[in-house]
Amino acid sequence: MTPGCPPRAGCCLLALIGALVSPRAAQGGDGGLTLEQAIGLSLAGPKILAGREAVNQVRAEARSAALLPNPSLSFEAGLLPLSRRYTVEAPGGPAELAAGISYPIDWLVFRKRAAAMASADAAVGVAEAEHADLVRRRTAETAQAFYGVLEAEALLELARQTVRTLEQAEAAIRKAAALGGRPQVELSRVRLELQGARREERSARSAVVAAKAALAALLGGARAGRGLEVAGTLDVPLTARPLPVEAAFALAGENRPDILALRRKGAKARRDVALERRNALPETKLGFGVTRQFQRAIGAPDVTAWGASLEITLPIFNRNQGGRAKAAAAAVQSGHELAAALAELRAEVEQAVQALGTALENAKGIAEADLGLAVQVRDSFRKAYEAGGRSLLEMLDAQRSYRETYRAYITSRADYCRSLFRYHATLAVAGPPGRTAPALQPGLGLARSSREQAPGRSSRRKPSP
Repeated sequence: MTPGCPPRAGCCLLALIGALVSPRAAQGGDGGLTLEQAIGLSLAGPKILAGREAVNQVRAEARSAALLPNPSLSFEAGLLPLSRRYTVEAPGGPAELAAGISYPIDWLVFRKRAAAMASADAAVGVAEAEHADLVRRRTAETAQAFYGVLEAEALLELARQTVRTLEQAEAAIRKAAALGGRPQVELSRVRLELQGARREERSARSAVVAAKAALAALLGGARAGRGLEVAGTLDVPLTARPLPVEAAFALAGENRPDILALRRKGAKARRDVALERRNALPETKLGFGVTRQFQRAIGAPDVTAWGASLEITLPIFNRNQGGRAKAAAAAVQSGHELAAALAELRAEVEQAVQALGTALENAKGIAEADLGLAVQVRDSFRKAYEAGGRSLLEMLDAQRSYRETYRAYITSRADYCRSLFRYHATLAVAGPPGRTAPALQPGLGLARSSREQAPGRSSRRKPSP
């Protein structure tokens, strides 16, 4: 595998990301921002662009390492008369003018340039893997924030529905109390319940603002000064089947860009060891020169001569001991860092697998049939209360049970979506490895525009009135 090529599943992930950051995907639709569009805007933001420039800098360093050294050109005038002129009777000198050119050859003889190029190429591979990991983490963060907005908006809609329901109940009981049909204590009780519901609504509204602010920050200012609306649904198919921990760990160890970066760091460290050993070898220069002697003043004709030189430093004191020791320590350090990262990766994979399994079971535990049953119980208690067959507390308890059931439904679905995306991000896969969780690709229901919803189905499930 070449340093610049990510692993097979990483190529799939980068291909998906490339599709998401296309100009068409990065434009928000009129019906709101979809998950694909949010990821596209996030990956086109300054954070990713800055990381890309870091790769370009390392590539520039690799280009510099591949350049041949420049030759040196020198001119020298010597034996010039100072106290008197040179003559036949009193010869001196003769005066001479020399020009020479020298060129380092140690890069060729001792293969220093080849070692530097190998180290620089390894550095490019490390930078590319680190950039791929930045893209992976940014994509996961954007998805988490996107689902956070969906969850916050669904909880806000639930809180608003609760306020409307209690306002209707308060108005009806107030009229009945005015006519003597209901005791005043029931009116006070429902007003207290209404005040609590309004507090919850304000808290839910604040949570929506905070969730949208977090998402807008990840978009890199692409939606600054504009209302941020998202289009998506938490009603996704519960079809995820996470891999066993060992299989998931093996897949993550093969595909994760951060692990790949550490492996490439180890390879670069070993190449740096070879580079520092070659840098300890003598500096060598080969020279060629031409000298013109001016001898007419002393009765002889002028003469032109040439010469060659070989200059070698003697590595007596400085044999690059510090550079070689540092490179050897860096090689050992890279091995320890990789071992520590693999241990952390195993823990991360175990948590991701367990979180997805737990979220899946929780989401399955609160099915849509349970919501329908909660609605029926709430409505039946409300009708019975209006007919005088149930007390106010029983009616409020039924309303509260409905809210808790629906809140648990929203939270469990949001946790499932977040856990599913975190699972794929942990394994660094763009699609299902074998028969596992559904792929995080456009059109599979994890985030849809309002125009893409099935007929008769809204982009967000609203609480039943």
